[in-house]
Amino acid sequence: MFFLISFNWTNAYINKQLSHTFANKFFVKFSSSPFTSSPEHVEAQHSTFHKELKKRGIEVKIGHTFKRYANGIAIETDERHVKRIAEIEHVESVEPVRYYKRFKPDEQFKIKSIKRDNSKMIQIAPNNDINTIHEITGVKNAYEKLGLTGKGVKVGIIDSGIDYRHPALGGCLGPGCRIAYGYNFLNENNDPFDDCNGHGTHVAGIIGGYDIKTGFRGVAPNVIFGAYKILACENNDSADAYNEANNSYGHDEILLMRSIERAIDDGMLIINISAGGPGNARTPSSLMINDVAKHKGIIFMIALGNDGLDGVSTSLEPGVANNAIGVGSFEANKFLNFKAFDTKNPDFVLYYMKMNAAAFPYTKVKVKIFKCINDYKEFNNTILIIDNRDSKVIECSSENKVNNINLQGIIVINAKDDEGLTLSPAVPEYEKLGAILTSKQGDTLIKYLDEHPNLELDFSDKYGYMIEHPFAVTPSIFSGWGLSDEFDIKPDICAPGGFILSVYPINISPYQVLSGTSMSAPYMSGIAALYLETFGKQNSFEQIRAALMNYAIPHKDRNKLLSPVLHQGAGLVNIYDTLRATSFVYPPKINLNDTIHFNGNHTLYIYNVGRKEMEYKLSHLPAPNVNGYNTTLSRSYFQLEYLTNNYADVKFEKDLITVAPGANVKVSVNFTAPKNLSRDKHWFYSGWLKVTPLDNKMPVMSVPYAGLADDARRLPLFQTPKFPKLVEDTTTDNSNIGEIITFTFKNKTGNKLDIPSINLRLATPTHGIFIEILDYNYKFLGVVKIYYGFPAPRVTDLTVDWDGLIYNPNDKNDPGVIAPDGEYFLKIKALKLFGDINNENDYEVWLSPKFIVKRST
Repeated sequence: MFFLISFNWTNAYINKQLSHTFANKFFVKFSSSPFTSSPEHVEAQHSTFHKELKKRGIEVKIGHTFKRYANGIAIETDERHVKRIAEIEHVESVEPVRYYKRFKPDEQFKIKSIKRDNSKMIQIAPNNDINTIHEITGVKNAYEKLGLTGKGVKVGIIDSGIDYRHPALGGCLGPGCRIAYGYNFLNENNDPFDDCNGHGTHVAGIIGGYDIKTGFRGVAPNVIFGAYKILACENNDSADAYNEANNSYGHDEILLMRSIERAIDDGMLIINISAGGPGNARTPSSLMINDVAKHKGIIFMIALGNDGLDGVSTSLEPGVANNAIGVGSFEANKFLNFKAFDTKNPDFVLYYMKMNAAAFPYTKVKVKIFKCINDYKEFNNTILIIDNRDSKVIECSSENKVNNINLQGIIVINAKDDEGLTLSPAVPEYEKLGAILTSKQGDTLIKYLDEHPNLELDFSDKYGYMIEHPFAVTPSIFSGWGLSDEFDIKPDICAPGGFILSVYPINISPYQVLSGTSMSAPYMSGIAALYLETFGKQNSFEQIRAALMNYAIPHKDRNKLLSPVLHQGAGLVNIYDTLRATSFVYPPKINLNDTIHFNGNHTLYIYNVGRKEMEYKLSHLPAPNVNGYNTTLSRSYFQLEYLTNNYADVKFEKDLITVAPGANVKVSVNFTAPKNLSRDKHWFYSGWLKVTPLDNKMPVMSVPYAGLADDARRLPLFQTPKFPKLVEDTTTDNSNIGEIITFTFKNKTGNKLDIPSINLRLATPTHGIFIEILDYNYKFLGVVKIYYGFPAPRVTDLTVDWDGLIYNPNDKNDPGVIAPDGEYFLKIKALKLFGDINNENDYEVWLSPKFIVKRST
């Protein structure tokens, strides 16, 4: 799961409904860093701020104050004061605070006196390894050959809390327990119990769960946990819908920053954040993460989000923070399945996967293929097979009818493109009643049902079986792509996140199978714990990031093509190779930017920390170029275009390098971007510099690079021709092409608005959207205040509502004037990447159709 939580980095006004900002809540960032300035200097900046507020007569309510790991203060004030506050000495920026609503937890989660029900625990079949995932990451070797378990390493989990009563997590909270530290920032108490849908518990299990009865083992089963609860339950359609109930969790940015502060004070060396949203590396929390990682050596493992199906530039914040290790997802090698048999023919075997990691509780039950019919009674008391590959089935409206019959369960056959996506919550009680078949298993079942229409299946085999994944060890299609809005390579690295088995609140189901970068980030947190157990606390996050990225292994995607750096970063982590290595390369990645900001000359530093002289061969491994755009539209994952015959040219100063023990050698590398690529297609190119020890007992190192073979300012911003568009009614998304629409402004709120509204969708991130009001002669009148100068990420859906007020952007106290009746245009300007805010040529501009304002009747 990935929680869609958005933050903003400018001091501009934001639409508070769509951007999820608290009304009149802001974070004021001061200019000095607490890491490079004295406490007295930081204190003086706060004192000056308070004095100036009083002197200028600005009324504010003071919230949490940050002085040690960030320098700023949370405030509540009327938004009309923001520009005046920004002018106070030492104020660097004023940022709106984002939020999501928190729903009340379900009653079932409030029951804490839980008895363990062993009948619900997983029973793995003989000769099946429940921990097979650790084979592909080197964790199994690190445990068996090096004896590493993460012993004593403190890992903080900022999430929905943890079910600390789960036996795999120690069964208790407090000193002497596995979960030794924690705080509930929602209720402001010391009880971080996971009363949500188990997200934080699942994360904890991946990092360091251990259950002696089931054999389940997380990456680092002897770490010490800190649980910092900032996420609460709510249903939200924008949240990850692949496997995690389409539930979103809420927090605001101040809670995130406070939880980081608390985790540092508790001595956490690694902080896992499986949460985030659209944004960039300049939000207050991202800047705090950058400083803490740089100056305290804290390692931040952060999920990059599950928007990868939307194509390039979909990595989310705060994972895109420069000093965070942004983690992408790979599919598991095997995943948990259960067996069913034909009651009349036990030779027919069907493998199925259930998210709650438990078999269907039936001895025998009839199975029926779902069809679009008027009367669904024939499906009563059956397990219904829904074939997602059949377009007629997908288009059939069945939810209400299905809810009115007694189903024993639903089995969904995934389309081949959807392999790796777990069950949608559209399936009723999907965790208990829903199951998934791979496309191959679906073919087997459909064929068998044609021959045996009265099929009854026997589900009495309760053993779990680890079955080969159809797209084993490939980048997950949901995993967010780079590059970031600053053209930084994200993800940095990948770990298993597709079909991951881990613990869950035991009053729901003791185990659960989930998919998401929310799962791959904690896997990397466990990896980091094994590293710190070996080498101890690091002075800088850079050392561990470089080591892990150096020995990650690039892989092919499900199309059998080498997956671009934009999707897998350095590749899939291999901790065993990292730990036994005696060589390292710096920098761990090379950002080549676009053609205008291109820097083709770089230096590699090759370190030999071993006891003998080492020789290395340098080479180049290019990845296919990828085109993420179709004219003015961004391409989705399955529309991406690849090119495999035109790569960047890489020249090394030397191909063979000798490095003495304990020494390092620098090597110049020159890049030339691919030539003769169509500029209209905006090709991204990437690959890896390979550093291969001639001692074949030592693993190969690699350094990923990436760039754009075009001017970034040429990337399309607006998803034309469909967007932007002026609509009459925001509830029906109606637009009358060719007609001049009249607005009376009688309904400014509610479901049916009578105000000018523009639907907007972005193909590329922008650092600023500006919306101006023009008269019938195209003369500039003023701006729409709440939409004046805010950033927006790629694939952002926005609705711009004009309330009829015109603001002067140069007057900080302008209350706005009511637009008189007449003819108007709305002009939208989006700042191009790397664009100059003061250069009109660096904007993409859209002008609305003419419309009429007529308030009088």
